[in-house]
Amino acid sequence: MKASGRWMCLAVLSSTVALAGEEAPGSGEPAPAAASQEAPGARLPPRLRVFLGAAGTWRNYCARPGVSSCAVYDARPADQRIGDDTVDFDSTVPYVGIVAEAEVFPLAHWPSLLRGVGLTLAYQRSFAKTTVQVSTPVGSTPEREVFATDTTYGAMLAYRYFFDLGTTGTPLWGYAGIRLGALGREFDAENSVESPLPVVHRFYPAVGVDVSVPLMSAVRIQGAGQLFLRPNPGRALGGEEDGSRLAEVLDYGESVSSIGWAAELGVAGDLWGPLGYSARFRLEHYVDRFSGAGTRRGWSEGGLAQDTYSSILAGVTASW
Repeated sequence: MKASGRWMCLAVLSSTVALAGEEAPGSGEPAPAAASQEAPGARLPPRLRVFLGAAGTWRNYCARPGVSSCAVYDARPADQRIGDDTVDFDSTVPYVGIVAEAEVFPLAHWPSLLRGVGLTLAYQRSFAKTTVQVSTPVGSTPEREVFATDTTYGAMLAYRYFFDLGTTGTPLWGYAGIRLGALGREFDAENSVESPLPVVHRFYPAVGVDVSVPLMSAVRIQGAGQLFLRPNPGRALGGEEDGSRLAEVLDYGESVSSIGWAAELGVAGDLWGPLGYSARFRLEHYVDRFSGAGTRRGWSEGGLAQDTYSSILAGVTASW
């Protein structure tokens, strides 16, 4: 009886040891402990990224009657350009201000294609005092300072395909995606009806693509492109058209048809925890084609305006 009791104890003990050292099926090695498994959510893209920084913008604007481009008009002989009202504006000093952006992807941790659905928001406001002078065939007005503001805003639905280029340790998330939404750009000046500055308000639909490729945790190359659909002047978000906004078209013609685009290239990265940085260059261009007679001299058959903005955006980011 005593010997039998000892044998039963050894059998139970042996069974316990066997369970503790059970091999993973087909591996020939002990199964990894639960504590060594990767924590849930450790390799998932961020749901939210915000950007807050400074912006510097240079603007170049020209408007010419009866031609398809400013260069064509400027190439005409001088006697064919006398008496026409033309507009030129070139900011040698940047308009400086702030920019805030947010990228929200609430489904980014879902194990399905819906993880790429999100929303992007942006707002930028820059300002400066500009010295202006009106030149006519009979002379020029005295120089005076005009306070002007440049404002951009937008909201776009986005879809991104996220990919992880990290092999071990910290993930390196990149993406390629498309966007569809509405954007606005308003260049305004104090006493805009009397100001010689080319005041323009635009609000329009837009489509775009963007891509981000990580080289390392602290360096990501980012690029984007957008196409603007009928970004005609004289439009703004909310409110009815007033006299100054109607003049943005009627000064140059009875109607206008516009097209525009933007391109962006920069670098971003993570520095410490959720905090990082972003710096990029953005080029934005509009072409307004007017038809019919305008109220300015020489604009009896419409003409063309070209509006270009060059911006540097830099600041800090936070991701969660």
